[in-house]
Amino acid sequence: MKYLILAISSLLSINYSIAQLGTISPTVGWVDPVLNHNRLLREQTGEGMFKMIGPYRVIGTSYLFGERNKGNIYSTEATAVNIQVGYNTYSQEVEFISPSNPGMPLVKSPGEVDSFVFLANQAVGLSSDMRFVYGKHLGSSEKAYFQELSTGPKAGVYKRYKADVAYVSSNYVQSELRQFELLYDYFVYNPATRSLKKVKNSYNSLQKELNAISDVSAVFTSSAFSENPDLALKNAILLINQK
Repeated sequence: MKYLILAISSLLSINYSIAQLGTISPTVGWVDPVLNHNRLLREQTGEGMFKMIGPYRVIGTSYLFGERNKGNIYSTEATAVNIQVGYNTYSQEVEFISPSNPGMPLVKSPGEVDSFVFLANQAVGLSSDMRFVYGKHLGSSEKAYFQELSTGPKAGVYKRYKADVAYVSSNYVQSELRQFELLYDYFVYNPATRSLKKVKNSYNSLQKELNAISDVSAVFTSSAFSENPDLALKNAILLINQK
């Protein structure tokens, strides 16, 4: 009986740990919700779902928050709202399904859509709307979309997601097996020159860049950045634009 109780206790502990995979423990620190969601999708699908890229079988997904989310798209030709939108961070293509094409997604090459919005969706951890702008409209020559964290007349900050094809660290047998690894970088926007500047993803580098515009030490601290870098950057940009 003693060993049975211990076994049941261990099993409950394992199940509880699995259930907590989608949460962020305050003792562990901040985890980017997009990266966290994509990691969970990869763990759930395993090697059963893969995409062929060249000679490689690539597991996981390069789509932000899964292949479809409710959103809006905007271009010079047309605007569509409350439709299903997909953003492929590997190819930088935007896909959408609307009443006019319910069975097959339309795929837009980088730049064919000026901007798009993912609407808040608690089911995937998307707590608020996310707006993405194509690089050309921000003075960038990069063929990519940039998430608008915060912007204003004096400064803005953007975030770019990009999927890479990486090795699977736990795989030693299947040489053709790879996985999508989602990465991100921060960019500071200068409205006066309409230019984006990539900044190293560290507190010291971002603090130096922001302080060169205006003193943000009141809100942009090392602890605030560790707890939630996105929020810390939003507060810093808000402070700059209010001065």
